[in-house]
Amino acid sequence: MIDYHIHTLLCNHAEGDIRSYVEAAVRAGLSEICFLEHFSLDTNSTAHAMHPNEVPLYVYAVQEMKRAYQDRITIRTGLEIDVSPEAIPALEHIIQTFDFDLIGGSIHFVDGVNIASRRHAAALSTPEFQSLCRRYVERVREMVETPFFDVVCHLDVIKKNGRPLPEDVQAGLLEIIDRMAEKNLALEVNTGGLTHPANACYPAKTLLAHAISLGIPLTTGSDAHTAQRVGAGLATAIETLQELGATHLAQFEKRRRTLVPIAPTP
Repeated sequence: MIDYHIHTLLCNHAEGDIRSYVEAAVRAGLSEICFLEHFSLDTNSTAHAMHPNEVPLYVYAVQEMKRAYQDRITIRTGLEIDVSPEAIPALEHIIQTFDFDLIGGSIHFVDGVNIASRRHAAALSTPEFQSLCRRYVERVREMVETPFFDVVCHLDVIKKNGRPLPEDVQAGLLEIIDRMAEKNLALEVNTGGLTHPANACYPAKTLLAHAISLGIPLTTGSDAHTAQRVGAGLATAIETLQELGATHLAQFEKRRRTLVPIAPTP
């Protein structure tokens, strides 16, 4: 199995060093992993992301693990970027400077609100939450138009708190998937939601089925923030993908994508 969404202590809100995650992946019998460290130049989210000065250290450390574990597991290097329009030139410079395998795009902050925070979500009234959802969709639309992403991460993470999404928000997410197909972007199946109040992968089955019908390439990721979570929920994700008719997963090496058959779960 493949886990393409792993964080470490470098993101400032995860635990454990890079080696501990690699060791956990080997113990779990994973065939391939990708470190997808949080990175942002948006002042709202920099406290929850790797500092630009740490990027060289991060890339070097993962390269060291690649060499040390090359006979046991395939290791990739990536970034999960919270994009802000004014930061695009600087983000492009970072991406082009280093030898990344995968660049993921995601939105965690909308109008200064941390949508991944259960505390923040609980403080919102229903109309406020629905308004936030609509702004989230607009932010994701903008992100998809950004030229340097390979994968859209946890597309409907706005549902993390378990509150139902308005119908127009669901429709907007379906339209975003249509645009992803036009732009040849991959979609992540993120199992982190299985432990959140949403109690489901991101994205929901309806969105995932639409993506599969359009032939959108798919990745799988645990969104692990501790070594113990590496690979968590991937078997459930694979079963869901097979149930919906998916047959392949996307792999990335130096930003080049290939497709491989979905391996049966143990």
